[in-house]
Amino acid sequence: MFFFVSWDVVATASVGLRDTIPQRSMYNYNPSRRWVRELRNIIIVSPKNESETDTFNIRSPNDIYLETLGRTITEIQIVRVNPFGASITDSSYNRTSWLGRAGNAIHVNTREYVIRNALMFKEGDAIDGFRLAYSERYLRSMEYIGDARIAAIPVADNEAKIIVAVQDNLPYSLGGGDVSFDYSELEFTRGSVYLANKNVLGFGIEMQARAFVDREKDNLMGYSAMLRASQIGRSLISFQADYLDRFENQLYGFEFRRDFYTPATKYAGRFSYYNAQTPVRSYHYKRERPTTDPAIIGYEQWDAWLGRSFHISKNSLQNRNITVSFGMQRVYFSDVPEDASDRYYRFQNRTTLLSSLTFSQQAFYNASLIYQYGRTEDIPYGYLFSIIGGREINERYTRPYIGSTFSLGNFVPYVGYLSGAISYGAFFNKGADQGVLDVEMNYFSNLYVTGNVRQRTFINGQYTRQLFNWLEDQLVIDGEHGIPGFRNDSILGRHRLNLSVEQNVFLPREFLGFRFAVYAFSYLSWLGGYNEPIIFSNLYSSIGLGVRLRNNRLVFNTIQIQFAYFPNIPKNSKFRDFTFSGEKMLKPRDFMPNAPEIMPLY
Repeated sequence: MFFFVSWDVVATASVGLRDTIPQRSMYNYNPSRRWVRELRNIIIVSPKNESETDTFNIRSPNDIYLETLGRTITEIQIVRVNPFGASITDSSYNRTSWLGRAGNAIHVNTREYVIRNALMFKEGDAIDGFRLAYSERYLRSMEYIGDARIAAIPVADNEAKIIVAVQDNLPYSLGGGDVSFDYSELEFTRGSVYLANKNVLGFGIEMQARAFVDREKDNLMGYSAMLRASQIGRSLISFQADYLDRFENQLYGFEFRRDFYTPATKYAGRFSYYNAQTPVRSYHYKRERPTTDPAIIGYEQWDAWLGRSFHISKNSLQNRNITVSFGMQRVYFSDVPEDASDRYYRFQNRTTLLSSLTFSQQAFYNASLIYQYGRTEDIPYGYLFSIIGGREINERYTRPYIGSTFSLGNFVPYVGYLSGAISYGAFFNKGADQGVLDVEMNYFSNLYVTGNVRQRTFINGQYTRQLFNWLEDQLVIDGEHGIPGFRNDSILGRHRLNLSVEQNVFLPREFLGFRFAVYAFSYLSWLGGYNEPIIFSNLYSSIGLGVRLRNNRLVFNTIQIQFAYFPNIPKNSKFRDFTFSGEKMLKPRDFMPNAPEIMPLY
């Protein structure tokens, strides 16, 4: 496999900026002040030089900011660009439709202090190219920010001025999803609608409300609400509270979270509590149908973990970390079916104490038209190796747990981006007791250009096998594990192979700022028992076509309209051949340390 010359976090020093107040183009603006001239020469790039191609930027941040490296930051200026019209990468574009002007009029820019709190440097610090690059990437990771660029401008001997350019997304979101249509009755049978503001009054706080309708349920309506603060002060700690009352499902809880956002982040962790009620079915491996109708169970779950990362190598060729983490999880069931805890691991009251040691290396390159339709995307490459160990105390016994994960990803010239992972985890109780093996591969091709049309191919594969499992928790095939839009509660197995292929064609035309991608897909899933080769076990599949619409100036989920055909549908299956939904933006696998956890066993 080919590896890049640099393993460092990428930052680009070529961006277009446009003040939100002046309306004339900076390409034609040439004042006498030196720092403005430098800003124009260093930051502004003519849109004529831009193209959506696979020109991956992998320069070291310290090389990008070489001229100002080590200088003292005397001032940090925040430039905020409205969602519609001019962009950071095209400041000469000045055409805005009446819809865009209306959007700018009702938009409240992100508060300046919110942007400053997200920066990993301050006035008086010496310029470190990595911290500037980390800050730029962290700003781009926020849903209500469309794009961000950071530049350093020399202003005097040993001094520099920092320009932080941020373009907001319009934070208001109204939409629906999970729509099902009954062709025989010519009516919709289920769906949902939501209203959200991802950046309330520019404070970086998200509020969302959703309503659900299902004509097959006794309770026709359901509701949910969510409140989230992306960061608390300069701590980089986020907070989220959730409430759900959806038919037979009820849930409430909260979470405080801090991730390892950069290799320089020393501490990360999470503390959360959730209380839920949800319907479940009981199965028996010799029966084709569930033994009972869904039973409502109640449970509460506490999670806490803390990690300390040590940045052991930082130079132009590598960026490595060793991380030590400790975690605790407690799951307690208040109501479960009779003898369910004897038959199913998922219903056992348990407390898990785990620790992990992780070796990781991660960096990023910039690309576009992969997951986010033209927006600057930070694609990680690197590796991660983690060893996990601990003890579980459940209502039946106390047993140790050992697990390990290795993942790797990089861009291969003339081929595309490849990533993969292999994970193993098992309990031991007088020998191997219960475990799982999981192997995963992900690939996307280079961007193929034919005239104005651009194409990418995505291929994903995953093999999962239960090990030493004497309980009745088995693997399933559903929308999350194999085939979107498909579900059959009687299809169970001990090992599973999922393959998917998707061909995306990005169309050159826009409509009201929406960009379009047409795609064709195929999903294949094999599910079988221990004693049969997976390739000779039962095959389930779907093929189809769809279209996705996205406006990167809006915080809407990607709108997806999909038609699917299921060639071999077993009895008692539920499936959706037409789907109209809002899909969240996908993200590639990263290689940063995380909480020590038990691998999913079913």
